[in-house]
This record gives sequence, structure tokens and C-alpha cells, in this order.
Amino acid sequence: MKINKVVETCIYSSDLESMKKFYVGFLGLTLVQGEKGKLVFLRAGKSMLLIFNPARTGTKNDKLPTHGAQTPPACIHFAIKIEEHDYQHWKELLSNNKIAIEKEVDWKERSKSLCFRDPAGNLVELITPGEWPVES
Repeated sequence: MKINKVVETCIYSSDLESMKKFYVGFLGLTLVQGEKGKLVFLRAGKSMLLIFNPARTGTKNDKLPTHGAQTPPACIHFAIKIEEHDYQHWKELLSNNKIAIEKEVDWKERSKSLCFRDPAGNLVELITPGEWPVES
């Protein structure tokens, strides 16, 4: 038996519309499903990024155990893989859209990262291949 990959990552926000605009309109993820005021499901390559309103998921329901993080402020961190040849383009796109790069990291010449905040305050990292021993 083995674990193959992380299928979904979940983040939280009480303002799902601004999150959808950011992740679909700006980062280019694909909207799979949405329910006004409750959830947004996005495809990110071979994985899913779920965004839930914690006021709706923090209460007992029939489908899932309760979960959530109070927002704002949020302090969740996750990384999205980008190709090395697109790194400079992403850096310019962030700058041109007035999204502050909180930290730029050179991982011992194996990989590079751009770290910034989404509208809910989550720390998003765009990272090129090489830092982690994971399959593409």
C-alpha cells in the first residue's frame, strides 16, 4: 500500500467571490463547481483546490465532519507548481497587478519561489520544479 498524491487542498474565506475572481480570473485555475456563499471547487492541474466559507463548514452537516479556519486573517500556506521558463512572467504579472511579492526564495539553485497573499490572507507560493522529490 502507498499514498499516491494529495488530491485536494482546502482553504477558507468568507468572501468567496473575491477568491473565485483571484484564483480563476488571475491565476487561471478552472472552476469545477460553486455554491454561492458556501464553496468554490477549482482544478489546479492534477489536483483540486477547494475554498469553503468557514461559517458554513464549521457547522454540523450530513456530508462531512466540521472544519474551517476563521478568516480573516487566514494563515494557510500552500504551493502551486509553475514551470521554470514561466517564472519571470509570473513575477511580472504579480507586479503589474499590484500583488506584493512577500518573499522571493532561491532554494540552493534547485528551485525558485514567489510568495504572496490571496484576498483572504492565505500565503500562496508559486514554485518551480526541483525543490521537492515529487512526481510531476
